[in-house]
This record gives sequence, structure tokens and C-alpha cells, in this order.
Amino acid sequence: MSNTDATTTTDSLPFHLAGVFAPVREERTDLDLEVFGEIPAELRGTYVRNGPNSRTGWSPSWFAAEGMLHGVRLEDGRARWYRNRWIAGVYANTSVIRHAGRTLALVEAMPPVEVTGDLETVGTYDFGGALGGPMTAHPKICPRTGELLFFSQGHSRPHLTYYRADAAGRVVHRAPIDVPAMTFMHDFAITERYVLFYVLPVVFGDARSAVPLRWDDDFPARVGVLPRDGGNEDMRWFDVAPCTISHTVNAFEDGTTVVLDAVRAPRIMAPHALHRFTFDLSSGRAAESELDPRFLDFPRVHPAVVGARHRRAYTTELCDFRPDGGFSRTIARQLDLETGAAIAHDFGDAAMPGECAIAPRPGSAAEDDAWVILFVHRRDGSATELVILDASRFASPPVARVRLPCRVPFGLHGEWLPDAAA
Repeated sequence: MSNTDATTTTDSLPFHLAGVFAPVREERTDLDLEVFGEIPAELRGTYVRNGPNSRTGWSPSWFAAEGMLHGVRLEDGRARWYRNRWIAGVYANTSVIRHAGRTLALVEAMPPVEVTGDLETVGTYDFGGALGGPMTAHPKICPRTGELLFFSQGHSRPHLTYYRADAAGRVVHRAPIDVPAMTFMHDFAITERYVLFYVLPVVFGDARSAVPLRWDDDFPARVGVLPRDGGNEDMRWFDVAPCTISHTVNAFEDGTTVVLDAVRAPRIMAPHALHRFTFDLSSGRAAESELDPRFLDFPRVHPAVVGARHRRAYTTELCDFRPDGGFSRTIARQLDLETGAAIAHDFGDAAMPGECAIAPRPGSAAEDDAWVILFVHRRDGSATELVILDASRFASPPVARVRLPCRVPFGLHGEWLPDAAA
């Protein structure tokens, strides 16, 4: 077995090329998958997960490889197919979203790539010429207006540009935001009236490095709060303690205060914890507190509460994070942010659950009236399973498990893409 074989697990390989992270080397289509349990009849759509997957078997870092989509089609209580496809031409390897009838594969350094329902690449998408550069891998869909809110960053001033597209996908607002440098802003947040940007002391360094980031002690840490239809002159900046934010849980408004829950670390490549930030628009003061000390990441909320007050978050606990960024044990957790309860669904030492995607029960906006869909990877390299949990009984045995025909590498972000209502 060669050192570039997808199943190789040796001490000489970096973590992202070995074990559950190792890339696969072929595209495939498999029909009528084996199901254990019963897939809810209401689940009619496709679960799609994105992630880096080097075509050659080698890449300098986890994030510097071609993107590959993995999809499972659920319909009429059956798992109709599994497909995996490389995203042709670009490294759109981080996340996936559907808006205004288009499915987009995303990475923050490049424009979106449109793909078909069968995961075939259509090509780069620039919102009819309105997007002049890259796009964040974490845009937000407002459940009340249907708008898509997102941003772009660049090495030249103003470094940050905010966009808002209407429910039909037309860009209706574009606002350049002047910030002192291009920082590592992987995510952002929205509320009913505002958008929040994280301008923190992680700046870009040597472009030849696999991960060209460095910590700058002299760079001020700030969070900007901007009206959703505002421009640079409307931005309110709040000083925060130096940190880096990997992912947003959610944000909402409480009177004149904007509340942000996010996964925060004190430095690059340090363990994360779940924190709550508050920004008082009347006084100009910011505050911060820890909500959960565990190393949690990949947080998700019910789509109906994005930008509004939330109670529950669905996360992945990374139990043995290492300085090189690797980890080899994960636990899925449902958090109650009002009581502090943290319910675990532990799949055992032999398994590694990935990010939770939330599939709402049709017609319901209750945060736990939904299914949780995720890939569960096997540490011995055996076939991955797609698992469906009942969010209201998170620790209970799965509602259904779909045995995939192959191993899926542990990847980044996935999404449940339901069929449009008839």
C-alpha cells in the first residue's frame, strides 16, 4: 500500500491524510441503499456534505484540497442514492447552501460554484455579475424574508464588502466596509435588523504557507454591528477581548442589546468554548461570558430561529483536539442554552459523528420538532452511515441509519436540502 492510498493510516502522514480524514480516490453512484429502522416519510430531499478531498491523495493542509460533495437522496421512506462528486475546477471545499433554486458549493477564498441536484458542477456563479470577488462559506438565509446575506473579503481596501440578495437571488444591497486589514473572518451573524462582523487579530501572513494565518498582538479585536440596509458610515464597532471566532451559533436582539453566541478561542489553534457576547447599542458597551467550557464546534440551530432568539444548539464536541489541528474522537451534543443542559448522543469510541444538519418537521418551527441528520464515520475505515435522530429525543437510538456503500472522509459542512413544496 502506497503512502498516498486513501486508506493509509501511518504516523508519517499528517492527520488530514490518514484515518477517517483520508481522501477517497473515486467518484461513484450507488442506488437503493440499505436502511436500518424507518426513514420518516416527511423527509423528502437530499443531504449534501462538502469537504476537502485531494485528487492525488496529498495536500499541504486539511483546507487546501479540491472540494468533494457527498449526497444521500431520501424519498418515500427510502434512501434512493448516494453520490460523491469532485467540484470541477476550483477548491469550493467548505460548505453548501441552496437559495433561490440554486445549490452553491462554497469556500471563502473564491466565488460560489453552482451544482445540480445530482451534484454535477455547472460552473462559477456571480449573482449575475453583482459579486465581484469571493464569497463567505457561511452565508445566512433569513427565515422571515427569504433573503441571503453574505460578505466578501479582499487584500485591498476596503477589505470587506457586505451583500444582501432578495428571495429571488438578486443582489439588492452592496456596502463596502472599511477595515484596517483582511482578517480571518470565517463566519458572521445576522439578527432581524442587523449583521455582525468579526474583525479579530488573526491576519494573513505568508501566502506560500498551507495555512497563511498569523496572530497579531497589536491588531485590535472588534465586532461590528451594521443595520441590514446600512453602509460603512452606519457601522457600530465594539471592542472585545483578543480572540478568534470559528463559527456562529446564532444572534438575536433583546431590546437595544444584540446578543451573539459563537465558538471562541483565545488564540489560533487553541481549544474553543461556547461564549455569549452582548453589545448594548444604547451605551456602546460590550460584555462576554462562557456558556459551555467544552471544546465544541460546528454549531447549528433550527433554520426558523436564525437571527431570532434561540434556545437550543446542536454541536460537535471535539474530545482530543491536538496542536496540529487534528482530533480522533467526537460526540454529538444538543445544548439547552436556557438551562445549561447538554445532552450527548455518543456513538461510541469506534465512531466519529460529524456536523449536525437540522431538518424541520414540515409546518413546525419548534426547535426540537425536527430531525438531526449527520454522517457517522468509523475509525476502522469501514463504511460510513447517514444517521437520522429525533431532535426531541436526542439521546435515544436513531430513527434510521443508512449504510453507505463506502467510506466518506470526515469533512466540513453539510446541509439538508428539502424538496420544494408542491
